[in-house]
Amino acid sequence: MFGQSLRSILARRGRESGPRGRRWAWAFMMVAWAAAGGCGYSFRAPYDKSVRTVFVPIFKSQSFDRDVEKDLTRQVQDEIIKRTPYKIVHRLEEADTVLSGTINFVNKNILVEAPTNLPRQLTRSISVSVNWVHNPPTEIEKKRPPTIVMDTRNFVPEAGQTALSATIEVNKAIAEQIVDMMEKPWFTEEDLN
Repeated sequence: MFGQSLRSILARRGRESGPRGRRWAWAFMMVAWAAAGGCGYSFRAPYDKSVRTVFVPIFKSQSFDRDVEKDLTRQVQDEIIKRTPYKIVHRLEEADTVLSGTINFVNKNILVEAPTNLPRQLTRSISVSVNWVHNPPTEIEKKRPPTIVMDTRNFVPEAGQTALSATIEVNKAIAEQIVDMMEKPWFTEEDLN
């Protein structure tokens, strides 16, 4: 017994039990799978099943930077298509919900300055107010303030990075955050009161 390896013991037991042992193992696995499935666990993201379509108009912008709102809108639409069961529609009348947003500011700041007074490392920051409501909005949604989403990325011009590449990275991160917030909440409005 002490000289035998675990593999040889298990192999011998598998031969001894034959098809009957496999049936028991299969039955045990099915019971375990059914028990885990009945506990509310799921591998799917918890999206609202009553919503099927989303209308995403071009985000408004209070910034003077050009085309940031167009890129962010495209990134949000791409994330919704890629990660959610929702379908993007291009007309408000066809939508179950509307996801709108306003870019509050787009900022570029110097972090490190070279001895030649040129920027060595900079940051790009973007802040967005986002609101996702039903079409038409409910009374609670009309009173709810928009959610503020913000992200910042560093970039180094000496390494070939540009303000545009940093803006695209920030927009992608913000789009991911917005789509993350589209998951069904784990609480209801009554839980908050």
